[in-house]
Amino acid sequence: MAFNMPESTNPFVPKQALAPTPQLYDELIADCMINLAKVTVSQIPPITSGSVIHDNGCGTGAGTTAIFASISNSPAAISVKATDINDHALEIYRGKAIKNNRPAEAINMNSSELMFEDETFTHSLSNTLLFVLPNDGIDAVKETYRTLKPNGIALFNTWSHVPNMSPIQRAATLTRPPGAPLPRQGLEKWTQASHLTSVLEQGGFEKENIEIKQKEIWATTTVGLERYASMLWSFIGGTGESGWLESDEQNWDRALGVVVEELKKGEGFEELDGGGLRLRFVAHVAVARK
Repeated sequence: MAFNMPESTNPFVPKQALAPTPQLYDELIADCMINLAKVTVSQIPPITSGSVIHDNGCGTGAGTTAIFASISNSPAAISVKATDINDHALEIYRGKAIKNNRPAEAINMNSSELMFEDETFTHSLSNTLLFVLPNDGIDAVKETYRTLKPNGIALFNTWSHVPNMSPIQRAATLTRPPGAPLPRQGLEKWTQASHLTSVLEQGGFEKENIEIKQKEIWATTTVGLERYASMLWSFIGGTGESGWLESDEQNWDRALGVVVEELKKGEGFEELDGGGLRLRFVAHVAVARK
């Protein structure tokens, strides 16, 4: 599924692994995606009546939540088209739209092959999308550019620092055979703002029309450290080129122990009274104008 980006078709899954569903994803990310989307949307002038907005790779709706939270006028004064390739996530998105009475439509559509006409949108938001796509998301950026109106605004973000990737890779290193591929290899290039700039330029945006800022994002979970480590390893541990190894089942508890200890070492990590966690992320937030 798109949420956890498996690189392997290996069908083996350890019996202890939690299924990577949209619900698990929402529990894992807690308020991180919404906070990131809110910070991203706050980088542009207020969205005005008549705006037509694309929530690209919408997932279960963090971007759309941020969009509507930013508007001071009636929500009915704008319209949102949300797209994703995961039908289960889209079902959750539609339920939230109905519950909150939002003028938002969710459509199954590939970000790299949008079916919208040229110059459809005044705004486009791609919240944590580009780095999960093939070809560094350049094809999706081209489609974003094509479907934006003249003078339209596109918003993108990528991670400069995440506190939970190093623990996963450390667990894989210590509990798997030497040379086994690590989960999420290749993400290091996204820590540089220059890489995001290059991707947006290759997608059609002029360099002088791209502005990137680094922003600190904090996430607060409602689950404790053990549950968080279990979700994290379940969700990402088997996404590498080899998928899950049969030895991962025997080494499951050891791997979780490594994840727990490595999380504790992270800058900005805090265990809260009541059992939750507070985690520090750093993002590159880009505003690109057509």
